[in-house]
Amino acid sequence: MLNHLYRFRPVSSLLGGNRESELEGCYIYFSPPEKLNDPLEGHREVIWKGDSVVWENFFQHFMDCLLIRNTQYFTGEFEALDFPIYPNYEVQAVPPENYKEIAGLVSRFFDSPNVKRHIAVLAFKEREVNQNELSLHLRSIQSFAMHIISEVLVSYKLVEKGYGINGASHEELLAVSTNLLNYFEGLGDELLDAEFDSSALAFLRSDDLVKGYARSKIGESKNWTRLCIDFPEEFLASRIRLTTSEWFVSCFMENCENSAIWGTYGNNHQGVCLKFKVNNDEGQPGISLMKPGLKQGIRWWTQTKFHFSKVSYTEKSPDLDFFCSLAGYGAQEVIDKWYTDKSGNVSSRKRDVFENHPQWHANYHRDNFKSLTVKTRHWSNEQEYRLILKSQFNSYIDEDDRKLRYTFDDLDGIIFGIKTIDSDKYKLIEMVERMCRTRNREEFTFYQSFYDSSADAIRYRPVAHVGKQGVRTHRD
Repeated sequence: MLNHLYRFRPVSSLLGGNRESELEGCYIYFSPPEKLNDPLEGHREVIWKGDSVVWENFFQHFMDCLLIRNTQYFTGEFEALDFPIYPNYEVQAVPPENYKEIAGLVSRFFDSPNVKRHIAVLAFKEREVNQNELSLHLRSIQSFAMHIISEVLVSYKLVEKGYGINGASHEELLAVSTNLLNYFEGLGDELLDAEFDSSALAFLRSDDLVKGYARSKIGESKNWTRLCIDFPEEFLASRIRLTTSEWFVSCFMENCENSAIWGTYGNNHQGVCLKFKVNNDEGQPGISLMKPGLKQGIRWWTQTKFHFSKVSYTEKSPDLDFFCSLAGYGAQEVIDKWYTDKSGNVSSRKRDVFENHPQWHANYHRDNFKSLTVKTRHWSNEQEYRLILKSQFNSYIDEDDRKLRYTFDDLDGIIFGIKTIDSDKYKLIEMVERMCRTRNREEFTFYQSFYDSSADAIRYRPVAHVGKQGVRTHRD
């Protein structure tokens, strides 16, 4: 049973400086996964598996987002506005009074025989399509899709003639698409078992790098490059937001004995390590934190028990079946937008979700949670435990809402690094002395880390005790 968990922090974060002190504020900050040092945080291999109904809606979703990104580009808001997650013409596209007509013209994209063929290849016997193959399909039609949207925007005089991709025939714009389709269609039933060769996609990415470098040298807009070249992969990467709410994490460790960990998370041994008490009342290590919320429009803090989850370094994160994991939508909305086509045909994937919805719901949350607590073996020396904060209805977007307050008594002590400078130690002792007086705490212990050659590990021992009566030397 765990009695303590450890959290490395730089001294500057505890003292605060020009921001709120983590120590005096008694808060634990929850970071978004993109701010962590592992790019595979929460990563799941995405499987795209479905019939023609969901694939047609997928391409409609693709075109909706591409149109909105074009409007963001020509209005100068490409970087200021987020990549659309739930595309809505009426809210996000311009001009709003013409959005239905514009959407109708953009739908000419689906009149192309090549688009119909892409849908058929992807939906073939509802096979599993991986992300790399899907990226290749989207890249092969990107120029054609941009051409369709350019024509629509020019026809409505939203942009000047010559905007976008013009001047080439549909056949020229779809040449790569045609070659790709001929290859896949030529496989027949072998397509079901074919291993996707990612070398073509790797070549395209290499080509993107070289051409992007050339464009940068002549001053071409990087946003235009992102729109024309990078859009398919940005689109796919952002779709994960449709399958789960945003999440944030705070990392702890089982011990603080690893010198390499002190060298990284402990700021080259110049930082400190917070020693937290662990509550095991419910059979799982936990801690009580004050969590913000709104009650009748008023900001409200409630005490909530958070459980620490042990990170696994041996298990594999479960695959994500995209069309069966669209939890970002309400039930009727996902049926309307994804499981039903314009002719009223219903996808077989609807049955997979709603035939036994309670079981689907349980499996979904089990796999989603597991994906947040699995890391590759390369990180195993961390021996990490983590607290996870899940967003609801875009809560916790504000960083201040992710500063969850703990009870000062739950912080057992602070461990100085081997190279923590004396002036930083004095500042921390002074701050804790002040906190003990104002919060009526009898004793708080500071520890000093050191290298134990007999154990080949970093150990720590008490060096000072602070309380409301002042500071005293530790005596064995």
